[in-house]
Amino acid sequence: MKANGKTGVVLMAAAALFFTSCGGGGSNINPDSKMSEVAGEMTGMKTYMIEYKSTLNSPEIKSVTKTVQWVDTENDRYAFFSESESDYMGEKQTDNSLMIMKDGYSYIINLKDKTGFKSKDGDLEDDPTDDVMPEDDVTFRQMIEADGGKIIGNEKFLERDCIVVEINQTDDNEDPLPTKIWYYKGIMLKMQNSFTTMEAVRFEENAVIPAEKFEVPSGIQLMEMPVMS
Repeated sequence: MKANGKTGVVLMAAAALFFTSCGGGGSNINPDSKMSEVAGEMTGMKTYMIEYKSTLNSPEIKSVTKTVQWVDTENDRYAFFSESESDYMGEKQTDNSLMIMKDGYSYIINLKDKTGFKSKDGDLEDDPTDDVMPEDDVTFRQMIEADGGKIIGNEKFLERDCIVVEINQTDDNEDPLPTKIWYYKGIMLKMQNSFTTMEAVRFEENAVIPAEKFEVPSGIQLMEMPVMS
């Protein structure tokens, strides 16, 4: 399956990144807020930690994935951990990976075989907040509608009032695949369609994040990628 259009921030990218008013939990964002306000609410959280559980169930593949994001916008550093188990037509597979961005470098690490790549910023990944930084004076509603989506209301998720959006993705056969996304402060807390569900199971705003979350684990063999002109 593949997605069309702006479907979220991190990530994960995300990811996924991915929004009436999200008043609960201290947000002032509503569908007609400007994208500069959405970006401001996200970066105003200095730090946050979010853990997702994702399930995919299609005729060809079934998988369960745990993803954890540690975001420290104040110090411009990010870490994304992913652990998954999948069954592709009877063939089972596990993956365990980590991505770290800090000090002008990106690290993409395979934790199973203890190898990884190091590159200067921009070679592999962009700042995860870039997708919500405004290019002009558009509102959140205008951005969603320009991409063929629509805002369908508000729902509470993880005790937070979220803006719920419906967009059209496409499946492998290019058939429409309506997808609902729950946004809070510009962050996707849940995404669901007929094949997959991705939802936050833990979310801590202004979290205390240990410094070691942004360190490359010991024993990893890193290959430095050359800077591309």
